Amino acid sequence: EAFGRVLARGGEVIVRLGNHDVELAVPEVQEILRAAMDQPPEIAARLTFQLGDAPAILDVGGARILVTHGEHNDNWNKVDYGRLARLDRFRYAAGSVLVKQLMNPIARRHGMRFVSLLKPDFQGAALAALAVAPGIVKQLFSAASLDIAWQLFKKAGSAASFAEEEEELGLAERFADAGLEAEEAAALEATLGDGPAAFADEETMSTASLKLARAGLKLYAGMQKRLVGTLGDEYFRLEPEEAEWADARRLAKKFDAGAVVLGHTHAARWKVADGIAFANTGTWIWLMQLPRSDAGDEAWAEFLEELRNNPRLLPERQRAAKTVRRLTAVLLDAHPDGGATMQLVQWDDGELRSLEAARVPPGGAAPGREA
Repeated sequence: EAFGRVLARGGEVIVRLGNHDVELAVPEVQEILRAAMDQPPEIAARLTFQLGDAPAILDVGGARILVTHGEHNDNWNKVDYGRLARLDRFRYAAGSVLVKQLMNPIARRHGMRFVSLLKPDFQGAALAALAVAPGIVKQLFSAASLDIAWQLFKKAGSAASFAEEEEELGLAERFADAGLEAEEAAALEATLGDGPAAFADEETMSTASLKLARAGLKLYAGMQKRLVGTLGDEYFRLEPEEAEWADARRLAKKFDAGAVVLGHTHAARWKVADGIAFANTGTWIWLMQLPRSDAGDEAWAEFLEELRNNPRLLPERQRAAKTVRRLTAVLLDAHPDGGATMQLVQWDDGELRSLEAARVPPGGAAPGREA
């Protein structure tokens, strides 16, 4: 409906595909979305779709602005756009398999909202869900014809007859990071196996769950600290990681762009240097506050218990597992003196607040910081 209102006022909406909702590449699916906007056909037709097989280059006041989703360096979430366009034996990326067959059912059918907040670290979300509700995760893996024991332990004899066709989901390496002792791993295997799990010691399984949760939330914790600070204050760490900045420079050089805008990681970023303006749009989803990095087992046990008792993260029941918002976006407008004004903005209670801004001159010349 919001898209429809933009179009009805003479605007244009372009949906640029990344690793999310790749079915929108199919014309029949696109028409379903257009119909849902409840606008006349001639207005709804202005909703257009672009594949993410190559970056888009926007001309804003003569400045060249490169825009792409950003999954191109994420091996678990790369999209095979060639096969997608032809619908020729298309295979979802491992991250998409986890989302469609595990995370979405966990969130929608079982009310475990927290897994949706862990994107794009889908492997971490799977381990966190396993720590909270192993029975549900086992059930969903089975329904998807995926062998959870093989995915975690990679034991030759653990997968079923379809082992050779088993999709590699990238869970084993993250699972190994949990550092489970032999008896803890055995307790988890018993819980996930086809036989009775009654002999799995409760205390041992509890310790295994804590380790799984810490391993699963490790990457998210690092991202979250950069976004909201150790204690969830107003701190923003917008400086990109070295790899992010290197990729932005590579893209700018390859496509002769004065600015690079991407997303995917849900972590807002900003840097203006070396003749390039770079921004990551950040996120429009809630974030979940985690225990401090130096928290002991007692704090983590309390956190896990709260996730089990309040999986929907209802505000009135939040104690340890709190949610916070840092809703950010990038705005591009023509600059009065030519080129573009690029802003990283934050949405606060109905108002947009500018966090950073830069002018991107025409023709890809060196950007300058806005006063």
